[in-house]
Formats: sequence, C-alpha cells, structure tokens
Amino acid sequence: MFVRNCWYMAGWSRDFGIDELKAVTMLNEQIVIHRKSDGGLVALQDRCCHRFAPLSLGRIENDDLRCMYHGLKFAPSGKCIEIPGQSKIPPQACVRSYSIVDKYSGAWVWMGEPALADESLIPEFVGIDDPRWAMLPGRMDYKANYMLINDNLLDLSHIPFLHRYSLGASLTPEGVSRPVVTRLERSVRIQNWLKAESSQMIGSIRGMRTEIWQTYDFVAPGVFLLRADMYPLGTAVQFPEREPSGVEPLHRQFTCQAVTPLTENQTCYFFAYGPWRQEAELMESFYQLGLKAFNEDRTMIEAQQVNINRSHGAAMITTVSDSALSQFRRMMDKMMKDEAQGIAAGSSSLDSEARA
Repeated sequence: MFVRNCWYMAGWSRDFGIDELKAVTMLNEQIVIHRKSDGGLVALQDRCCHRFAPLSLGRIENDDLRCMYHGLKFAPSGKCIEIPGQSKIPPQACVRSYSIVDKYSGAWVWMGEPALADESLIPEFVGIDDPRWAMLPGRMDYKANYMLINDNLLDLSHIPFLHRYSLGASLTPEGVSRPVVTRLERSVRIQNWLKAESSQMIGSIRGMRTEIWQTYDFVAPGVFLLRADMYPLGTAVQFPEREPSGVEPLHRQFTCQAVTPLTENQTCYFFAYGPWRQEAELMESFYQLGLKAFNEDRTMIEAQQVNINRSHGAAMITTVSDSALSQFRRMMDKMMKDEAQGIAAGSSSLDSEARA
C-alpha cells in the first residue's frame, strides 16, 4: 500500500514552533512533532508505552516530552528517562523516534527502517524560501487514495478540460503537445510545449500569445516539481521537444507540491505556486489561482474515489496520455516489492533511464 523507505513531507517548516506539540498522521501512523530549543525537530510515536495515551497531549520540558497521563518523560531519542515513583526504568520503556529533517521549507519524515534514512534522498523541493521564486504555502486534505492524486499530477492533459476556468483558461487541447517522458531511478521527468492565448494575469506578457516550455519531475513517493517558461511565438519550432537555449523567457513560474498519505483513503497535499522573484507582486494572485485549480482537482478526485469504491474491481482503460503515470506506478510497485524483499532504499533494480 505504501513505500515506507522514503521521506514524506509532514508540514511546512513554519507549522512547527518551539514549545508546541503537533499531532500528525502519516501512512496510518500517529506521530507527534515538536521543535527543540536549538531549532531542530523531533518526531516521536504519538503513543505513550505505558497506557497508550497520546503524547501530543503532553508537555515539553527542556526538549523532552512528558506524558500528562501518568508523567513518564521521554528524551528526543524516544527513550523513557523518568517514571514518577519508580527509580528503575525498564529498557522496553520507549517510543519510536522517527528521523526528521527540516529542509526546503518543509519538515521531512523517514517512515521506513531508521538505519536506511538517507538525507540525500530528500527530493530537491525548492520550497517557499528559495530566493528565485515568490510563492505562498498551502495545504489541502483529500478523501481519496494518494495514488489518484499522483496520477492527476503525472498526466496534465486534463488541464484544458478540468481547469478551463483557472490554469487552463488560455489553453486548448490542440495546443498541448505530446510530452516526452524520461524515467529516472526514483522519478519520472515530463517535458512538452503548450500554446497559450494572451494572459490577463501575468504582467510581463499581458496581452501576448505565447508558447510555454513545461518541464517537471515527479519524484518518489509523490513530489511534483514543475517549471513553466513562456516564450514568444515561434520558439517551439526552433526547439522541438527540447528546452530553448540562448532565448530569454518572457516569464517564468514554478510550483512545488508534495503528496503525503495519511491513511489508505485520506491524503494530505502540500503546495506552493508562484512567479519568478522579479514579479513578486503577483504572488498572491498566483496563490489564489492555484487554490482554485487545486480545489477543482480535489472535487474531481474525491468523486473519482467514490466511483472506484463502487466499481467492484472493474478495470480502467489506458490512453497514450497515461505513459508517465503508468511508469511511475510500476516504479512504486517495484519499490514496495524491494522493501518486502529487504533491498535497501536507493539500491533497487529500477531501470536507470527509459524513454517513452
């Protein structure tokens, strides 16, 4: 159901304050996160080993966490260091401690084998603090399986239809070229051209028709990183199926998104979307546009999940636009199989590169 030997985004960095306990659910596991006095993060199983009380209802004491049911106190390592009225602390008095890293404006939790936690596997998420972009953070919860959201992000041919009043307002289906899909070890890269009518929102190209070079990586277990560069008409003819070189874009925009399963049919979706820094005054407009579009996605995907629940296992058909999502699903299936066989993260037998 889940790939566990991966980093999952638990929240934006700004969501976790010092002396504040935050309960989160990830992959059917309850976790409590807090920030230490030195700024580092701690993630522990949200269940006291004594009577299973939630530690998120506890109290922080000098970076340790005290359960406020019977007073057991736990160090950031998860080891119990104090039991009121009892001098001897048994070795089994502990809770699980999760590896957690504060990076790219987000808190990333390793949900698998602790010994395999490798910070180099955290996707290059960019985040809202990157000086190149002007973005605001967002979060949206879905009543749907996380792979349906992954599928949606891996096939953007839906934009002229589902988002015809938001992101796709200036696009037509005929103006979207067939993407080039490249499979990498832990990600899929999708690149293509789009032709757009004039934009009423983007200051630098207001009133102009443009061609958009769109390139994005979708990284296991569910991180979406997309850059869209807008060029004058005719650029796509000069650079078919590849990124332009030696031509300055009229405008650039970026979005970073992370899909985190909460349970089998509940998912958290983190997103940020905005223009390059030189048009930072458009940041709020981009956020509102993204929010509108992502709510359109949620409405459709939650309705899709209802139909799937009623389908009694009926099979879906595939189309040519499903190439990237099919490759990514095979990748995830292989990663889950490798985990079941005890193969370390980052050393599976996935094809290093394939083109579709």
